[in-house]
Amino acid sequence: TNTPPSFSPILTIRSEKPSEPSDSIPKNSGVGFGPSTTKRKQQQKGQRERASSIIRRTPIEKPAFVSEQPVQQNSANENAFVIAWLGFGSVILVEGLALAASGLFPEEWDKFFVKYLYPSFTPTVFLFVAGAVAYGVLKYSQNEKATERK
Repeated sequence: TNTPPSFSPILTIRSEKPSEPSDSIPKNSGVGFGPSTTKRKQQQKGQRERASSIIRRTPIEKPAFVSEQPVQQNSANENAFVIAWLGFGSVILVEGLALAASGLFPEEWDKFFVKYLYPSFTPTVFLFVAGAVAYGVLKYSQNEKATERK
């Protein structure tokens, strides 16, 4: 008889009759799916030992920068700056998408983008990054001054 090659690297058992399972494997041989009963008993015993040996540690302290103080409200000027910067960032995003898709637009639009939008895009991005860095440095220095007072 011509039998196909086996794909199991460990053990292949073929029954005489394909519809009946093979009786050549003993029930507790450790071959097959799932652990044997002795392994299950060892696992349950190990789980009980681990459960009784739990070590409780004291909770860690809160870091110094996490304080219970109320958060200071931003001034109206600061809120206006943040909103303006978000608008400026969205304009940059739209400009970038327009430049990326300029080849798909009609010829007149492409010429307009190349003439006006392309030369101003890089300086606009540099201005946005510089403003964001300046705002971050300002907020950092304000935070340092607030912590020195306490």
